[in-house]
Parts: sequence; C-alpha cells; structure tokens
Amino acid sequence: MTQEITNENNIPIPKAVRAFGIIKPRFDPQQQGFIPPQLEIRGTAFLLKDFNIIVTCAHVVQHLINLPVELAGMLVVGKEANYQPVSIDNIDFVHDLAVLRFRKNAQMPQEMFDNMIKTEFDNGLLLSDNDPVVSNNVMYAGYPLGNVLLNAKHDPSYSEGIVSMCNRENEFGRKEFQISGSIAGGFSGAPVTLKNEPKKVIGVVSNSPSKEASDVGIFMAISYIHIKALADLSNS
Repeated sequence: MTQEITNENNIPIPKAVRAFGIIKPRFDPQQQGFIPPQLEIRGTAFLLKDFNIIVTCAHVVQHLINLPVELAGMLVVGKEANYQPVSIDNIDFVHDLAVLRFRKNAQMPQEMFDNMIKTEFDNGLLLSDNDPVVSNNVMYAGYPLGNVLLNAKHDPSYSEGIVSMCNRENEFGRKEFQISGSIAGGFSGAPVTLKNEPKKVIGVVSNSPSKEASDVGIFMAISYIHIKALADLSNS
C-alpha cells in the first residue's frame, strides 16, 4: 500500500530518498519569450552513506547522457523545494544502475558546499551485506508518477512489500529478487530495505518484468552486490 510519509523520525528511508529531475527553461510561443524554469521529476534516487554517492537506475538517466544543458536541462536531486545540481558520474547499463554526484555551482562557496554534502550524506543509507529471504517484509519510498503526486514539501511516497522470490538472475547475469508490492512509474531508483534493518539497502527498484506483473503488484529489485561494485568503482 502506497502512502505519503508524514513522520520520518522512526523511518530512515524517506530521509535518504530524493526526487531526480531536470530544471529547464521553457519557451512560450504565445508570449514569444521564455517562462521561468520548471522542475520535471523523472524518477527516484537515494543517498548512499560512506560512499558519498547518489544512486539511481541507469534507465532513468540514459537519455540525458552527453546532452548539453540547453537540451537536457540542469540535472537535479532534492525535496522540500531544495534541489541541488548533480552530474552523472558512472553508469552500468548491464545492471541498470547509475551513480550521481552533487555539483557545486559557481556562486556557492566551497565551505558551504562541503557542509551541504556532509549534511546530506548524514541522512544516507548503508549497504546491506546479507541477501533477503522469501517472506521478508521490505519497505521502499520514491516518486511515482513524477510531478503528479508531489505535495508542497515534495515528500516521497512510502510503500511496503514482501520478498516473494530470491536470487533470480536475468540473461545478463544481473542478480535480483522479486517483491510483491505496489509499483508505478517513477519508483525506479528507489532503495529497498528490510523492515527489521531499515538503514541498510538490500536493493534498488528497477521495473516490473511485464505489464501484467505490474498490474498485480510484482516488481524486481537489483541486488545490493551490484550497487557495491559500482560504488567501489566510482570511488576507486
């Protein structure tokens, strides 16, 4: 069941989740001029503590790679109307993962940027070192349906599910596990944690194997082992 989080104090996952989107000026043909830049939410990302990186799915950012800012817009992550520019640091198409990093704008003093980074990643999640098992209760949070469900604070939507199958491997050797739970477009890139270990990421919401699976509430999560491999590579 998807629900809006109103009290994050005892649930670490909403504190680590960020909306991923673009801010891009738009031209109004009727006024023959540009209107103020608008935020367009494209998916979900989350802060990974210890590595100081932002993780999302490769397919969320794929079409933005190598595009100039004039075409792609400025890539940002954030919530509560506080959005920070980011850049794509590393991408793994085989395992559908991407690493983002905060990017300092020219106007921000270095000390302020460093303090922002520390504050942000203090809210980050840790990586698990254990596989889930069937019947484990899990939770995840993200930004389904993009701008449609945003409230004034841009809080993520929270949902819970159950691990229904473990150690699946697709044709590319991607290790994933199956979750029975509600899913919608925009949840891609959301972290999944066990309810009894809420600070440790066991996987990343990727997608449903088919429309029929999505309709009945089944989706796949990419294993934490692939997150760790990409995080190690990005910080090497």
